[in-house]
Amino acid sequence: MINYKLMFACSKDGFIAKKQGDNPQLWTSKEDKELLKNNLEKIDWTIMGRVTHELNPNIDRKRIVFTRKVQEPQIINPEIKNQIYFNPDINQISDLENIIGKNSNVLILGGTRVHDFFLYIDVISEIEITLEPLVFEKGLPAFSFINFKDLEDLLISRNYKKREKYLNESTILINYSR
Repeated sequence: MINYKLMFACSKDGFIAKKQGDNPQLWTSKEDKELLKNNLEKIDWTIMGRVTHELNPNIDRKRIVFTRKVQEPQIINPEIKNQIYFNPDINQISDLENIIGKNSNVLILGGTRVHDFFLYIDVISEIEITLEPLVFEKGLPAFSFINFKDLEDLLISRNYKKREKYLNESTILINYSR
């Protein structure tokens, strides 16, 4: 069975970036960066959108990059065999899972459309949200089809259990798992 974990940092009002191309590494806490590093050490694959991939390139990490620019799964760079473009609008989740392989641990890293895809198909076993003490008022939402303040009710209705703790004096880690 594939274990899908969604992880993202956001402002208190639920935005994962101030605008398209904004790199959260510039405004997240050192504790969030450490949490991300620890999570990356435990996984087999990451899944992200094209912009997230371009903001944080890493040739050593296995990646599935969601993009509408390809019809079939396609290796991004012939010299790097473990990074693949994938179009979720055309290809099936079974196609994705054939690439990833059984019994893999997958970390979903965003952006909004990637979050939407996995929340919609309801395969996420754990969600880890770092709530930074910032208010953006506008920007890229964590999800496009549900308001951030309504997310908890949706997850509880899907049998997720909630835990939270402070990572520092003002940054909160919210964990939902089932």
